[in-house]
Amino acid sequence: MHLVVLRFSAIGDVALTVPIIQKVKETYPEIQITVVSPAFLKPLFSALDVNFIDADLNGNHKGLPGLARLFSEIKKIAAPDKVIDLHGVLRTHILKRFFQVSRIPFYSIDKGREGKKALTQKNNKQWIQQKHSSTRYADVFARAGFPIEWDTAILPTLRYHSAQAEKLWQEIKKDARAYVGIAPLATFSGKMWPLQKVQKLIEELTAQDIQVILFGGPGDKDTLEKLVGNNPFVTSIAGRLSFDSEIALMRKINVMVSMDSSNMHLATLAGIPVVSIWGATHTLAGFGPLGDNNHLITEIPKEELSCRPCSVFGNKPCYREDYACLNYITTEMVLKKINMVIHPNHNA
Repeated sequence: MHLVVLRFSAIGDVALTVPIIQKVKETYPEIQITVVSPAFLKPLFSALDVNFIDADLNGNHKGLPGLARLFSEIKKIAAPDKVIDLHGVLRTHILKRFFQVSRIPFYSIDKGREGKKALTQKNNKQWIQQKHSSTRYADVFARAGFPIEWDTAILPTLRYHSAQAEKLWQEIKKDARAYVGIAPLATFSGKMWPLQKVQKLIEELTAQDIQVILFGGPGDKDTLEKLVGNNPFVTSIAGRLSFDSEIALMRKINVMVSMDSSNMHLATLAGIPVVSIWGATHTLAGFGPLGDNNHLITEIPKEELSCRPCSVFGNKPCYREDYACLNYITTEMVLKKINMVIHPNHNA
């Protein structure tokens, strides 16, 4: 039995497919799985025994003719018995038609859009926990005939190894009391804690001889270097490692501080504690951190700020125009969560 799994974006959503696919492989070791995703995301799957096909959606596989080529390549390379669509977008709906004509069973994700819309509407919010995205992924495999026992708090073991990460760690590691990663940036303003507060947090940590490692993509280098400044206990590794090497390096640190962003999910794949900061978005929408991290979530509760969540993805402008959901979160609140990890037997 050969399954083809489709998931094209975003980085965090693709990362969430990894533990599900690993669990499927553990449960059904006889099946083959081929993942179809953009080439730059391939390193996310290096810890898994899967095949990979590059979906070049801005090049060779762009538009209807390109999707027809992608379909032909998948059929030729993988010869799938079933196709698992974990994305549920126009591109995968078009691919579904191609596979249906070839009588290859095709199973698509239910994104639960109505529930998320009710949760984020301005008035009369429906405060109902939506299924976690990873659980929705598991549901698709179940409908395809491959149910798994899935618990968002218990991750399968993922072994990411990287000589590059080991070398970089030896270069940047200081003689510190603890090591804290911070990923302060996100795609949308509704997810970003103010950088001046991040700067204050860095100062508080390094004053305690705690080394801070800043994580981000290649486009984040300049912003993160400003946070580094002249502080010898702060290092930015933005753009220096592939995803799998970044996850391997994360395993070296004690705790990760992240926005509701891809780095939050990468850190959970590393199996380390994650202090996640939430603003316009909310874990009720089903994108919270995997693993035993709920007690480390940092947010303003609805009893104090009933306007949140106002967006599933954090891409809507703040109708209050003050981003209180992020500005009300203090450095002390985040530091308290960090101390729950690095000083578990002491009060913050």
